[in-house]
Amino acid sequence: MTTESKQDTRPGAFVLLGAAGAAFVAGLVMALVAWVFADLTAVRSVAVSTLLVVAVIGFGVYVLNTVASIMPSMTVLVALVTYSVQLVVLAAVVLGLARNGMMDDTFDRRWFGGGVAVATLAWMVAQIIAAMRARIPVYDLPEAGAR
Repeated sequence: MTTESKQDTRPGAFVLLGAAGAAFVAGLVMALVAWVFADLTAVRSVAVSTLLVVAVIGFGVYVLNTVASIMPSMTVLVALVTYSVQLVVLAAVVLGLARNGMMDDTFDRRWFGGGVAVATLAWMVAQIIAAMRARIPVYDLPEAGAR
């Protein structure tokens, strides 16, 4: 009798790439909207905010998947810590940009914030959909004929 699963119960790479792709597509659509209805500062703001969201959340998901593969019992704790760190990092970057005057000169605050919100929402929706589609068994069924 073995306790090893025959299925990949961690669809981490699929979730990470799918969610990142969804965030990039949402950022691209918003950048096109910014290009049509605003100026290049708005496009730059959306592009940078989308890259920031994908980098911060993507690194967090990567860390969480790595911990889940090494020590599954620590997954919930690491998820809570990772989420908190992601919020702090995003806030620190935005605060740093505001204090350096880049939010006034280089970026448009409204489009930057909108880019963060849209990319994060797209990431979350894609991650939820991928998690719902992942076939993660609660337990492994015995093989046919095995007792």
